[in-house]
Amino acid sequence: MNEFTSKKTGWLALAAGVMGVLAVISLIVFFVGLFQNIDSLLFMGALNDTINVIAGILSAILASRLHPALSRLLESRWRLIVLIGAWIGAIYIAVGSWLIQTGQADVELSSYYYFFGNGLIGIWLWVLNRTARRQSIWPHKLTALGSITSMFMMLGLLGLSGILFGLDGSEYSPLIMVSGLSYVGTGILYPFWCLWLARWLLSSYGKQNTG
Repeated sequence: MNEFTSKKTGWLALAAGVMGVLAVISLIVFFVGLFQNIDSLLFMGALNDTINVIAGILSAILASRLHPALSRLLESRWRLIVLIGAWIGAIYIAVGSWLIQTGQADVELSSYYYFFGNGLIGIWLWVLNRTARRQSIWPHKLTALGSITSMFMMLGLLGLSGILFGLDGSEYSPLIMVSGLSYVGTGILYPFWCLWLARWLLSSYGKQNTG
């Protein structure tokens, strides 16, 4: 069975997309509570951190699911690099959430972990969509969106310098503002891409290709 067109891949993509949407919703509700002084909504911050971790892990699992099929189309030196990168990305996201939840880091440093982790996942997404587009496996518009999404996500790789230097305490530093642009990809475009992929895979066309 080709993992690129399998129903299981569709369900994984759906789960990742739904988690991404929930992450955005929980973050919006948290900020509403923060700026409107509604204490009962502040728990959404911790919930958002948990959802981010789940979303990152689901992305890594999706990468693992697609790895056999992707490996058959990639040069040998790329086969494990993109998969390992996706899992390291998920780990960085989890560490960032753990740091802020345990009080060992403030918003800036934990955000760098989040941006950098998703930046690594963005590398996998770029390779995946580039390969799928070259092989005409998925719809052209889907792979185009995936490529644009991955480029936004990879801006988060700039967060590595913030991690290495231990920058923390300034929520409006130039570095966090620039690397924060990656959220356009991570928080908005990536969930939409996942849901689009899931819809395509779980449609009658996708089912026909899976047998």
